[in-house]
Amino acid sequence: MKRKDFWKECKEKQVVNKLSLYVVTSWLLIQVLGSVSEPLGLPKESVTILLIILFIGFPINMFLVWKYRLKALEVRKPKKNKEGIPIPGKFKKSAFKKMYFSSMSIFSIISLIFVVWIVNKKFMNAVNISKIESSDKIAILKFGNNTLNTENDIIGKMAVDWIAHGITENKVAQVISPEIVDKYEKVLKASLGPEQNVDLLKDYLLPEKIISGNYFLKDGKLLFQCSIKKGDLSKTLISFKPVACEAEDPMECIEALKQLVLGYLSTVDKGLLNIQETPPKYEAYQYVLKAKENYDKGDIFIDYVLKAIEADSNYFYPKILRVSHYYNEGEFKKADSLLKLIKPFSETQKRQNNLIKFYQAVLNGENDKTVEYLKVEYNFTPFDLETNSSLMVVTQQFINKPEDIDSIFNTIPALGLDVKDCIECEYRVSVKVHADIELGNYREAIDIVKEVNKSLDSFYLKKILLTAYVRSEDLTKVEDVLEDIKLNNSDSNLQEACLFTGKEFIMMGQKEKANEYFDRIIEMGSKGKDVENYALALYFKGDMPNASEELIQLNQRNPKNPDLIAKLAIAHASIGDQQKVDKYLTDLEQLSIDYQFGEIDYAFAQYYAAIDEKDMMLKHLLKAVSKGLRFKNDTYQNDPHFFKYRNDSGFQTVLKFWH
Repeated sequence: MKRKDFWKECKEKQVVNKLSLYVVTSWLLIQVLGSVSEPLGLPKESVTILLIILFIGFPINMFLVWKYRLKALEVRKPKKNKEGIPIPGKFKKSAFKKMYFSSMSIFSIISLIFVVWIVNKKFMNAVNISKIESSDKIAILKFGNNTLNTENDIIGKMAVDWIAHGITENKVAQVISPEIVDKYEKVLKASLGPEQNVDLLKDYLLPEKIISGNYFLKDGKLLFQCSIKKGDLSKTLISFKPVACEAEDPMECIEALKQLVLGYLSTVDKGLLNIQETPPKYEAYQYVLKAKENYDKGDIFIDYVLKAIEADSNYFYPKILRVSHYYNEGEFKKADSLLKLIKPFSETQKRQNNLIKFYQAVLNGENDKTVEYLKVEYNFTPFDLETNSSLMVVTQQFINKPEDIDSIFNTIPALGLDVKDCIECEYRVSVKVHADIELGNYREAIDIVKEVNKSLDSFYLKKILLTAYVRSEDLTKVEDVLEDIKLNNSDSNLQEACLFTGKEFIMMGQKEKANEYFDRIIEMGSKGKDVENYALALYFKGDMPNASEELIQLNQRNPKNPDLIAKLAIAHASIGDQQKVDKYLTDLEQLSIDYQFGEIDYAFAQYYAAIDEKDMMLKHLLKAVSKGLRFKNDTYQNDPHFFKYRNDSGFQTVLKFWH
């Protein structure tokens, strides 16, 4: 029987209708279950299980259609013997029946293939992934201080830190430390006791093992007890024999305890590992802890860091903290010279070598390598807020990949978004909302900032909020934010916010609207430290004769600022004073700045954009980006100087330079 005839007969016998009804009904069932499974509390796999059942049911349905519909319609022709006489009780199989059952066999095989694929993909792989994720996390709880002296709390902190260092350095697992748990509590707006900390771990961080312990004094000796349990606390895997040392030298106990923990984890899970590094002096470690507690207080932070280095010249970590501090302060030459003095403990210390390479890349403006090396550190401690926020910053500002921010941000649960007293949390939120705005997710950015500002009155986040409202064209909300700044911030902040809003309207192609906000600043006048906002308001409004006078004063105070020199060149080009233009371009060319990270080339690019020399603009922009100039909320695609070039293919190449 030909397929064409078979198909025709299927239509005539309503086979297609019956099978189509099954398919449509199946689709509706899947849609309904997908919608109601979560509200009804059904397992996540419910839809998948239904899909498997429906695939199995399709060939069964074909058979039932035959049995109760088609069989009765069959015209039974008797079989004949060689003489042509019908054989009683014997009938020929019709060509339609043969073709139908062949089709049913094919659909059965196809259904079976799909079922096997779904089971393997959804269930078998899920088991493997769960095991991998689980075995990669070890939680270390706070060690209990049973010495009856709160001054000894630091001994417990050091024990946890040193065990965590050994685990991460030797790549035994990812560590969830008590510090991380504490910061999670702040992020989640929690106020939990020690036992609830365990619940937090089980509910959000899902470790495979939990290390806990305590320490006490006995006969002048310090004794440590420690055990390792399964992540769900269902079983104690090992309880180590107590470790004893002199009370004045707790590091002896701590190092011995670390060796025991690593020995167990290494032999049970990973194979034997070599422990290379010796612990720092106790006093030095105390200073590092105090430095980290004052991370956002520059002078106090660096004072403790320097004391730690003085107490133990072989201690690696405070040396890296010192480099980080001076880099963040903009003292790049000092940071670079200090970095060159650091030597890793040994060639086997991969984490130390990686951190050195990271800062070398940062100071060289090698943005791609900066991200690469930080990702290595991130893989050591993905749940550490400082490392997590740093990776978000370099991903957004160094290589311009806002689309990658969500996956980093979501590594750490951020329910509630309580960022008060957590500087890393504020950094994370700032980068997250900036990335959302770059991707056009204005509503999500607005919701996050509004939630955060319930507990944190951040001027920087209010500026980001202004960007979101301007770009989503919600002018009423723009005015609401400015009114809030007027009531709760300084006049200088208000002027800065108006300037920022005006520049955003330029980026929206609404020059007249932008001028309204520049006029507000001009009407307030130039007073003291607000003179810069006043000068820039005149500049962006296009009042170049008056702007140039104010910019000259600013330039005299800061003659090595390439941004001011470029604006002076642009202002005088607009006036038609070519002699002054040439002077300022020469000043810019002769400007010598160590570690300028493309600032001078970027200033030239702004000038050439203003006079419509696109080729020269792109040439200098490429130089700027290659030297490490960052992608911020006022550079490149967010800079009014480049507004009309945003969709140019050459400009887009600049934006994707580090991809």
